[in-house]
Amino acid sequence: MAAISDYLEGQLLNHIFRSTSFSKPTNISVALTNGVIKDSDTGATIDEIPTGTALGLPTGYTRISLGSPAVSGDTYWSSVGEDTVTAFSVFLNPNEQVVATNVDTAVTNTTTATSGYFYPLYTSQTIAESVDTNTPGKAFKFVFDKYPSVELYAPLATVQSGIQTDPGYTLYEGNGFIKNAQNLTFARADVDWGVVSGVAIVDSSTFGGGNVLMHSQLSAPRTVRASDQVTFNTRSLEISLS
Repeated sequence: MAAISDYLEGQLLNHIFRSTSFSKPTNISVALTNGVIKDSDTGATIDEIPTGTALGLPTGYTRISLGSPAVSGDTYWSSVGEDTVTAFSVFLNPNEQVVATNVDTAVTNTTTATSGYFYPLYTSQTIAESVDTNTPGKAFKFVFDKYPSVELYAPLATVQSGIQTDPGYTLYEGNGFIKNAQNLTFARADVDWGVVSGVAIVDSSTFGGGNVLMHSQLSAPRTVRASDQVTFNTRSLEISLS
C-alpha cells in the first residue's frame, strides 16, 4: 500500500510525539475506487464504486469488512516480516555502489555499477539457489548502498545487472510489511463497474463512512463487467509504512 492518508498521519504523529493517544480501529475494510485517491480524502469523498441503492439500481458493490483487527486481524493479515518468495528487482542509481559476492567461490567485488535494474533478487539464499539452473544451485549475494543491512540473492545462471529496461519484477523497497493471508473477494458485480483503478483501507464497513487509512493505485487497473468478481489473491495486497 503506497500512501498513508492525512488522517492516519495526524493520528500517528500525535500518538507518538504528543499527549494524544490513537485507539486501534474497531473495523478494517477494503474499498475499491474508479478514480485517484487523495491523501486528504475521507470515506465519504473517495471516488468509490457506487452501490446504486440510492437510485434503486443496485450495483452489487460493497466494501469487504475484515471486522475488528483486535479480533480477526491475525486471520486476515500475515505477520510483519520479509518476503522470501517474491522475485524482486533493485534499481541502482548513478554513483551508488553494490557489493557482489559469489556465494560458491566467496569472491567479492565492490563496484560503482552502471545505473539500471538488478534482477531477479530474493531475500532468501535458499530460494535463489533453488531456482538456479546449475546443479547444485548457486547464487550471487548483493548488498546495495540504499539497503546496507539487507542481503539479496540472485540465481547465478540468470542474474542480470545494470539493465535499463524495467523487467517487470516487484521493485524492492525494504522489509517491514504485512500481506493479506487469505483471498479477499468482493461481491459479484450486478452491473458494469467501469475501470477499477484504486484500493483503500478504511475504518468503516459502511459505504461512504469512516476514515481512509491507506490507499494505492492498482498496478493493473481493470474494467469490471457485470458478473465479474474482483479478488485480491493471498499475499497480493501488501501494506507497509515506507
